[in-house]
Amino acid sequence: MTKALVIFALKEEFDPWRRKHHFHPTSLSQHPVFVACVGATEAYVTLAGAGAPLAESLNDLLAQFTPSLGIVTGVAAGLKPEWRPGDVLVAQSVFALKGESRIPSDAGLLDLAVQCGAKLAPTLITLPGIARTVAEKTRLATLGDAADMESLPMMKQWSMRGIPSLALRVILDPVEMPMSCDFEAALDAHGQVRITRILAQLAGRPQLLPDFLRLWRISHRSMKILAMFLDRFFGFLDRRTSTM
Repeated sequence: MTKALVIFALKEEFDPWRRKHHFHPTSLSQHPVFVACVGATEAYVTLAGAGAPLAESLNDLLAQFTPSLGIVTGVAAGLKPEWRPGDVLVAQSVFALKGESRIPSDAGLLDLAVQCGAKLAPTLITLPGIARTVAEKTRLATLGDAADMESLPMMKQWSMRGIPSLALRVILDPVEMPMSCDFEAALDAHGQVRITRILAQLAGRPQLLPDFLRLWRISHRSMKILAMFLDRFFGFLDRRTSTM
């Protein structure tokens, strides 16, 4: 059976897919890991946190089993005007601004994602923080197509172990949309958003409420689209595996 390790940053990104397949906890690692059969694939899921503060915990997990493939997924900021909320992008390569080597997605998985309807993005940038302003996104657009905070460290772990991997992202905020709320200030030590901290920001600045509600609606829709795409991807993966 194919074993896939799927990494999300936030539990909210995972929740729609988790509900579709009744993922249950497993004792593979001290860090929480969930498993379910998605078609003929045994899918293991764990959360790295925003900015991947728990990336090193993957060492323990990968010591317990070697997945057939790895996918790092979740939301991303669009840097090009053509990328709209809900667009699923697959990155040809991932890099960071501090000059680390680019990590390419596996060619076979990349082709499979495109066959499933993902839009090909040449470059995904992994940033140390959220690109919150239109000016920052516009500047970054000269360097890449979309931005996230976790893909590079995850891809690096798999690359070092020779595990085929893929960076797959759904666009949340397009280039012309600023992030009014300070979500980084709302993160806990595990890189998870605490809604009480968001509510505290909104209480102090109620003018942010319309932007927050708009983002929440977009986020809810985009994460459902991502869950449906992952099902389609693993369905294609099953058919490809059965013909090999």
